[in-house]
Amino acid sequence: MNYDEFLNNIRMLSRGETPGQDMTELLQTHNCGCLLSQEKRDLTADTLNKICIGERFRACKAVFAAFEENNIPYAVIKGAVLSEMAYGDAFCRRSGDIDLLLLRENIDMAKQIMLNCGFVQGRVTDEGIVPFNRRELLFQISASHQTAPFIKKTANPVCPYVNVDVNLDIFWGESDVKADMPFVLEHTECAEINGLKLKKLTPELEFIALCLHHYKDANSIYLLWQKGLSLSLFCDIYFYLKNNRLNLQSLKAACRHLQAEDFVYYCVYYCNEIFNDGLLAPCLEALKTETSERNLNAFGLEKAERKPWNISFAERLFSGCLKQYFEKVLSPEDLQKIKINSELM
Repeated sequence: MNYDEFLNNIRMLSRGETPGQDMTELLQTHNCGCLLSQEKRDLTADTLNKICIGERFRACKAVFAAFEENNIPYAVIKGAVLSEMAYGDAFCRRSGDIDLLLLRENIDMAKQIMLNCGFVQGRVTDEGIVPFNRRELLFQISASHQTAPFIKKTANPVCPYVNVDVNLDIFWGESDVKADMPFVLEHTECAEINGLKLKKLTPELEFIALCLHHYKDANSIYLLWQKGLSLSLFCDIYFYLKNNRLNLQSLKAACRHLQAEDFVYYCVYYCNEIFNDGLLAPCLEALKTETSERNLNAFGLEKAERKPWNISFAERLFSGCLKQYFEKVLSPEDLQKIKINSELM
């Protein structure tokens, strides 16, 4: 497998050029429709995605209104708001839920609002929504930065259930660093998705939250075991920077305040490894610190589980064999953690 050829083709596609090799199958596998020409996109899947996004936001209209009425600071993150900012199209990027960012101190009031609006904390089964038990609820909030998901049944056969994830931090659950969430949620602005007005983070804070989320996906042993490393993570970062003129001084100051510089640097660094675009250089320069490169060639979110990569970045991205790689290098404790997460998450 010629990984260098893959990278060259992806760079050509990002510039609007047509490579000699058909990359459709790989890009669909990596959920990178943004790089596909209109005639090669799965138009049926695009239409279904648009219908589902519309249904999700309709289901949350009363929730957002109640948050406003009760002065609960919130922001919608990832999903359609990210797609709008990164790709200029709320429906370009496929997603399966709505993600909210809330202060921990407001979670009880927010939960009651969600329940009043017809949501249930549970999972979808063949029998419908099954509420989580107390153990599962406690595990979710203690082991991650999220509460257990909220689910609502709809009357739409295309999107029969709406899933809302409530995030209480922009860092992941295992992180030693916890974000100053009042600071984060002071930086919001109004937006509109599918005709619904809502709150989102300002671009610099939204970009930091995006990078922290994608750093987690690119370093979590559990997520890498389950899903592998996806090109879509780096497409989001690249096109966000390409299509938004961020204030790099404000970005640097916010990163420093949140102790996020090295994690954001990691994401932009590997984004540049893929796209090799000069527009990323000023961002890398602004974010660089004495410790910027310490995270670059290792994986694992906790210090005790961090291990060096023994394969190249391109191989991690394109080989599709990370599970086999991990079977050789993970400890019994790591494998047990994956098993527990699979059972309870």
